[in-house]
Amino acid sequence: ARFGQGRDNVVWFGLDRCSISTDAPAGAYHDGAFCPVCGGPMEYEYVHYNHIGAYRCTRCGYRRPEPDYAATELDLQNGVLTIGGGTDGASVTVQLAFRSIYNVYNILASYAVCRECGVDAGTAAETISRYVLKNGRMRTFRLGKRHGTLLTSKHENSIAYDTNLRYIAASGIPCVVLVIVDAVSRKYFTSETSWLWDIDFDLLERENVKEILLSGRYSADLAERFAYTSLSPERWRVVESIPDAAAELKSGGTEELFIVTCFSDRDKILSLTEKEA
Repeated sequence: ARFGQGRDNVVWFGLDRCSISTDAPAGAYHDGAFCPVCGGPMEYEYVHYNHIGAYRCTRCGYRRPEPDYAATELDLQNGVLTIGGGTDGASVTVQLAFRSIYNVYNILASYAVCRECGVDAGTAAETISRYVLKNGRMRTFRLGKRHGTLLTSKHENSIAYDTNLRYIAASGIPCVVLVIVDAVSRKYFTSETSWLWDIDFDLLERENVKEILLSGRYSADLAERFAYTSLSPERWRVVESIPDAAAELKSGGTEELFIVTCFSDRDKILSLTEKEA
């Protein structure tokens, strides 16, 4: 939004208050605490995640622009997004193939571009609803009798991690969660794991999360972090070997399986699963 300030021919898009919004930022830290224009303290009417929401600087008045295209309703549980705006004021419903907040913003941006290029609202909504993302950030698979979803993020990025954990918590599905940290980073080959303390693993303190397995080379670091969460020690345990964790999950149980890991570790677990029919 800062790039568009003072410029002509800027088209704004955004997400209004919706079912996932909170009144204030949550998490270990807050990137949007200070105004990028004057450095004054920012206040929020609502927050979607981290610093994304309806912000206003209490010193200079810099604020969230009024969007030309706005997502006015969001139902992640059922995968339905309502978008309004444009010169004709059309309102459309889009089906979400992947029910994540990241996907909502991608779709909203795509819809705004289509409309500005002259595509009518209905055609844009219908086409986007049929499109399935192929970037691999979310993958579905089978492991024994379990249906599984892989949620990928960068290990050093607690915002992406927290968003994935919220996705699991909000699903309401009885599930087992496997957290894998086998490689710290694709870029930095160190054993630095302080970023684990930025992640809000307490988000997994939900009735639908039945068990949490910690796996990979840095599973001991994960266990130390989990020891400081609100999660009971009976809720989580370490299975250091990724193949052993996969074999154990495959051999018993039918609960939904969510796997949270990074791009470097993704194929280490996917190679042990089956593609969905």
